[in-house]
Amino acid sequence: MNIFYLGENLNSIKVYFLKVMNISVKKLTLLAIASVFSAGLWAQKKELTLDEVFLSPGKFKPEAYSGVQWSPSGAQWAHYDAVTEELALETPKGYTSRVTASDLEKSLGKNVSSVPSVYSWKDYDNIYFEFPSYVVKYTLSAKKAEIVLSWDESIKGVHVSPVKDAVAYSKDGNVYYSKDGNTVRVTSDGGNGIVNGQSVHRNEFGIDSGIFFSPDGKKLAYYRKNESMVTPYPIVNTSSRIATVEEIPYPMAGEKSEEVELCIYDVQTGSSIRLEKRGAAEDYLTAVTWDPSGKYVYVAELTRDQKHMDFNKFDASTGSFVKTLFSENSDKWVEPEQPALFFKSRPGEFFWRSERDGNVHYYRYSTEGTLLGKATDGGVQTMSVIGLAGDIFYYTATADAGMDRTVKFTDLKTGKVGFVRSDKGTWNGFLDPAGKYMVCTFTDLNTPGRAELVALTKDGRNMGKTVRQLFEAKNPLAEYRTGQVKLGKIIKNNVEYNTRMVLPSNFNPAQRYPVLLYVYGGPHLQMVRNTFRGGADLWMHVLAEKGYVVFTMDNRGTPARGFDWESKIHRNLGKTEVADQMTGVEYLKNQSFVYPDRIAVYGWSYGGFMSLSLVTEHPGVFKVAVAGGPVIDWKWYEVMYTERYMDTPQDNREGYASSSLLDKVKKLTPRNKVLLIHGTADPTVVWQQSQEFVRSAVDNGCQVDYMIYPGHGHNVHGRDRLHLFNKIFSYITENNK
Repeated sequence: MNIFYLGENLNSIKVYFLKVMNISVKKLTLLAIASVFSAGLWAQKKELTLDEVFLSPGKFKPEAYSGVQWSPSGAQWAHYDAVTEELALETPKGYTSRVTASDLEKSLGKNVSSVPSVYSWKDYDNIYFEFPSYVVKYTLSAKKAEIVLSWDESIKGVHVSPVKDAVAYSKDGNVYYSKDGNTVRVTSDGGNGIVNGQSVHRNEFGIDSGIFFSPDGKKLAYYRKNESMVTPYPIVNTSSRIATVEEIPYPMAGEKSEEVELCIYDVQTGSSIRLEKRGAAEDYLTAVTWDPSGKYVYVAELTRDQKHMDFNKFDASTGSFVKTLFSENSDKWVEPEQPALFFKSRPGEFFWRSERDGNVHYYRYSTEGTLLGKATDGGVQTMSVIGLAGDIFYYTATADAGMDRTVKFTDLKTGKVGFVRSDKGTWNGFLDPAGKYMVCTFTDLNTPGRAELVALTKDGRNMGKTVRQLFEAKNPLAEYRTGQVKLGKIIKNNVEYNTRMVLPSNFNPAQRYPVLLYVYGGPHLQMVRNTFRGGADLWMHVLAEKGYVVFTMDNRGTPARGFDWESKIHRNLGKTEVADQMTGVEYLKNQSFVYPDRIAVYGWSYGGFMSLSLVTEHPGVFKVAVAGGPVIDWKWYEVMYTERYMDTPQDNREGYASSSLLDKVKKLTPRNKVLLIHGTADPTVVWQQSQEFVRSAVDNGCQVDYMIYPGHGHNVHGRDRLHLFNKIFSYITENNK
């Protein structure tokens, strides 16, 4: 097994320490003085506490150069200054200006406490700002603001038309459309299991909305969900004297699921139509995309088993099926997560995100379904699209086995691929529509944040020459004692794992430390990244300062490493992930600075499942395990997520049985201290899951500890989060001795 660490090899620390013993007395004296001085500086720094971490989290968030948007002409760009709550504008030549709350207040004649962070350019001289109940158009040259659209502030979840002349929203299961003070109820069948205009499929497949305006605002598409056939699940509320029950539709794996359709409302005729759905009633509809002309709608129709997808084109006026543009198939799963991407300069073609070749790439298609080529390629994952200028397609992609993010480009005409920014770390970019400049942002392990203006001309390896630095964030933790974060890699059997280790700030390699393995290990969440502090949460630094090593590793099944890496978990959740995590644990046990018999594990949600899987499979290794909101048996989890990775319980009895933790409880020994935590109103991983684990523990004579948070959902938030982590910390530190 080969171990590599970025920046500093931990094994070399010990070697260096031994070499010091052979230096001269004079040098040793100087070293001692330096050590005393360093210790003095260390002592002067403040202690970071859980109270500050959870009660004042904003003070530790680095400033960011965020909300960057170029004007349509490319003459200037804007970014939101969250500190002053103003919109800052800059030009490539260095001219700067700002839109302030007082600027808006003067024109509007009403109190404006801050400039909204939600904004968009109308043209080179006008910007729209979206307030909670109205939209303001601000003219830069005249410094004049006017309200162009408003709605009742009691309405939640408002969708604003792209042309800022109307809003649509869902209320009590029905869709409403409001323009010029007139509100129309678009649907009337809401209720009794029918829901219109809201997110569907339990927010899987990248779905986060239920209403989609056409580009010209003349039509709006909306989901119609029938969940009347889904078995209702009781959520108990104990806050009243007599507990009440709220029933939610919760389709469990292998059970009856919701039926979804897509409808279109014509705002001019006041009529609605339904698209001619091609597949079965329980198939999934996602990646809803409007054609730039507004005449067509494109929808990804995915079979319930998630192994076949058709990308279909529909007539937006009649709802008629036009044609299937392309299909994708997999013996594991197909997961469309993003709509097709159109650019104004190329209305006859679109870009489609797919993992069909084993990596995340973008493919170019004509609106008639002709494959025009790949926009990205190679053994990396395309993480986001930055933009298109002429024939040059810009995007971010992974590097260093998913640890880094680079800014790349592809010349669609020649196929040439290159970098705008490739230095190690995490880059992003915001493209000037004219294709001359890009605002690039950067962070890495030791850099809270930086932004620079880049001219898109050749500069060594990169097609990007720095014009000037725009911003550099200060470290908000500079005055506090925080842990040392080490990013590293473990390579075993030619498999490379990314790791993160948080050590005490006064780490001494000659001492031994207990370990907390913090784990998630499931799809859609990458824990280890080359970002500021390595992505380590602040509570990890608090625990490190209490004398702990906090270790995290991304196992197979996590994202940003390609489909083969991610799909190793198919039909047998917990098997590969546990084996991989144990590779990290074995490394830890072999380090001279680790107590091999004082290893604890903690995780939430999928991480809770992993925490319990690890302690039940390896009770002799883990002394303490804490599992929050854990899945105990996948047959009790929702259809959309579970069947993607496990198929149905009817089709994969062996996989469900082997991943269930109910029969593994009996493997626990009196040495193991296990704490389960659950919110009683959890609508995601229902409370039943952890209760059944406790039931099995009772049946098998095993002692476990149990903590509930009444009224909390899938996690614990607000002031109660401080209570949660005090509980976790005390449980780990008191039992992992």
